[in-house]
Amino acid sequence: MVGALLWSWRIAVPDVGPKPHKITPHFLLKNDKQGFMERLRLDTKTAVFDGSNIFHFGLDNDVSVLPLRMVARQLRFEGYRIVCFFDNNIFYRLEENGLFAQGHVHSLHVIMDLFGLDRDEIYIVPSGVQADGYVLSCLKHLPTSFAVTNDLFRDYARRYPSVMKGDLWRKGVYIQGNEVKLRQFKFEKPVQLTGVAVP
Repeated sequence: MVGALLWSWRIAVPDVGPKPHKITPHFLLKNDKQGFMERLRLDTKTAVFDGSNIFHFGLDNDVSVLPLRMVARQLRFEGYRIVCFFDNNIFYRLEENGLFAQGHVHSLHVIMDLFGLDRDEIYIVPSGVQADGYVLSCLKHLPTSFAVTNDLFRDYARRYPSVMKGDLWRKGVYIQGNEVKLRQFKFEKPVQLTGVAVP
C-alpha cells in the first residue's frame, strides 16, 4: 500500500526534552482530504491526472471538461485506477469559465459532476502550491502508473529524475478529428467527441 510506503519516508522532527519524536506524514497523505491515498495499491495500474492542466486544454479547444471526463472514463473502463490532482483555484477557474455559479459553496460534488470523477479520485492540493509536485510524487511511489498531462514539468527535472526518465511516464492529451487521444497510448476503443454535449 502507498500509505505504508509513504509512512516509511516520514520525517522525524525531534521535540525538546525526552519526549518521543514527532512524526510528520508525507505531504501526499497529510493533505489528502478524501483519505484515499493511503489505500492506493502499488500493484494497481494507475493514471495520475494533472486535472487543472487537462481542464485548460479542454478550454483551449472549446470542449471544456470533456477531455478529462472522457479520458478518465475510458481509462477506468480499461482497468486503471484514477487519481486526479487539481490546483486549489479550480473552483475559481470553473467560475470564470461559466461552469460554476459565483457565490455557491465549493463542493466536491461540483467537481464530481462536471468531470465524471468519483470522490476517491479527486485531490485538490492546498492553497499556495501547484499540483505538479503532487503528480510527480504520486508517480514516484506508484511504479505501474503514468501521468495524463500536457505539462513537461521542466522545473522538476532535478527533483524527480527517476520519474521523468525517458518519455513513457507521461501521456499528453490531443484531439484528432473527433477523437480525444493520448500520446504513446492506444485506447481499446476510440474516445469520440461526436454527439457529446459540451457543458
